[in-house]
Amino acid sequence: MSRGTWTRVVALALLPPGLLCTAEAAQPERLPQPQRLPQPQPASRFTPKFEALAETRLLMEGLAQPNYRALEEHLQRKPADVDTWAFARGQALLVAETGNLLLLRPPRNQGRDTWMKQAMDMRQAAGALARQLGGRDYEGSKAAMASLTTACNRCHQTFRVPVKVAPQAAPGARDAE
Repeated sequence: MSRGTWTRVVALALLPPGLLCTAEAAQPERLPQPQRLPQPQPASRFTPKFEALAETRLLMEGLAQPNYRALEEHLQRKPADVDTWAFARGQALLVAETGNLLLLRPPRNQGRDTWMKQAMDMRQAAGALARQLGGRDYEGSKAAMASLTTACNRCHQTFRVPVKVAPQAAPGARDAE
């Protein structure tokens, strides 16, 4: 065999083991297979806990009564401008929201269902008043105010609250007596 042939035979004999060593060196080190992580659970739905903080009397004296009295004053004569109509509408909505707050504090006795119905009646009557005021309907607003007064008094009678809600006399009417 010639020297060139002998070199080729040796080179061919050494080629497969050399390629294997080179291939193994070029392979990245295999890491152990990671464990499958559990699928994330969908977030549970958050449910707020409503909690009554103020006493019912405070709601009535601080929210319902001042807004009711201001509405009376606005409706003694037709509101003169758009801003007054809008302000009166806001006051009616605050009375309606007071009805929502009353729903958070029912009595703990058999009067619960009646309380809930009365609070919803107040909310609805005040909401109807707000809609009339929003439409600048003076006669409709006065009728809705009368319905709100009736809803308030019905609840007070039912729960023996010694407060009667009634329209105040026009300014100056008391002075004439």
